[in-house]
Amino acid sequence: MGRVNVGKSTLFNRLVRKPLMITSDVPGTTRDVIYKPVEWKGKTFLLGDSGGAGAGDKLANYVWDKVIREIKEADLILLMVDAKVGIQPLDEELARVIKKSGKNAIVVINKIDAERKGVGSIEEFYKLGFEDVVLISAAHGWGVGELLDHIVEKLPSEEEKVGKKKRDKVRVAILGRPNAGKSSILNYLAGKEIALVSPTPGTTRDAVDVELEDMIIVDTAGITRKFKDDLSYYAFVRSKRSLRYAEVGLVVIDASIGVHHLDKKIIKLVVDEGRGLVIAINKIDLLSPKQRKELFAQVTRELEMVDWAPKVPVSALTGEGMDYLRSVLKGARGGLFKRISKKDAKELIEELMSANLPPAKIYSFYQARNLPPTFTIESSGPIPDFYLRYIEKALRERWGFFAAPIKFEVKIRSKI
Repeated sequence: MGRVNVGKSTLFNRLVRKPLMITSDVPGTTRDVIYKPVEWKGKTFLLGDSGGAGAGDKLANYVWDKVIREIKEADLILLMVDAKVGIQPLDEELARVIKKSGKNAIVVINKIDAERKGVGSIEEFYKLGFEDVVLISAAHGWGVGELLDHIVEKLPSEEEKVGKKKRDKVRVAILGRPNAGKSSILNYLAGKEIALVSPTPGTTRDAVDVELEDMIIVDTAGITRKFKDDLSYYAFVRSKRSLRYAEVGLVVIDASIGVHHLDKKIIKLVVDEGRGLVIAINKIDLLSPKQRKELFAQVTRELEMVDWAPKVPVSALTGEGMDYLRSVLKGARGGLFKRISKKDAKELIEELMSANLPPAKIYSFYQARNLPPTFTIESSGPIPDFYLRYIEKALRERWGFFAAPIKFEVKIRSKI
């Protein structure tokens, strides 16, 4: 975190290796915190990019309040400052807030040109009161490796972390088309009215974060096909960011309409982002038994590509199916973080190859990471989709991977 335009989003994009944040010279471009996992030297941590403090407009107080909350949540804080302008009063104010919180922090001096290495004095930045000071150029990548070394060294171990109960809560992003009933589901799960409920499409323009006893839920604005105005585009961007912050995407489908082609696009968004997928078919109370049977047949047919995802018929109005939906959401995390040993993975692929030879020779098969479960295949050539589906089916039959997409990475070994 830091003042506006010190380069936070530029550093974030470099560390996550994806241009997730819009970078601009206009102060205050980033308004909200988004998170993305970063891996360095075998250690993974969640990196958040906060809005710039001191944007100088009507949203400035909102951004500042978010910054204060994020300081309380963080295990480690990167306080970014601008080498070209030196310490500013707002830098000192942020430093005071961080020190008052008692959290570990690293002062990151940005906008250091490579040719200026070793030139000039950085003593003034030690006045902020932190021992760890790192010089970088986020735009050019200079010093970023050293910064990552400092980060993984200072991150607390699992035993040192506090608030374990909160970390154990599954993070759920509620997504869907406008007026599908997302806010009604949020209100039911929370036991009180958190989000404004209205039959007018597009009532929710912003995301609403709600921490419950057993989960953290983000209710997002409805996603539309076309952006009628700047607000609808902003709602779409916020929905994508909320999904990146979450572990599980809860896609709400309107039972009175059935599966819409936009529902499929939203589901694809969840799967592509590698998040768990749970589908709630809301407003089921509006359908007769015959209509329900027809709807379930349509859902099975139209959503065959995610036949592994649980689909729960619910009514946020009457409460039908809502307790079961809650238990499904809580259980969805297990599939995302399920880990298969190298020995078990090797035994499985050998069995599969023995039954059906792959189009290319497979040298090794192992699980590379979680969130989502990702398997690496080292082979002599490409592995076609039909064989990957064959492997995926076997993985699910043996280990479940409840509500989790399974990804494959094929690495082709060059011939010697």
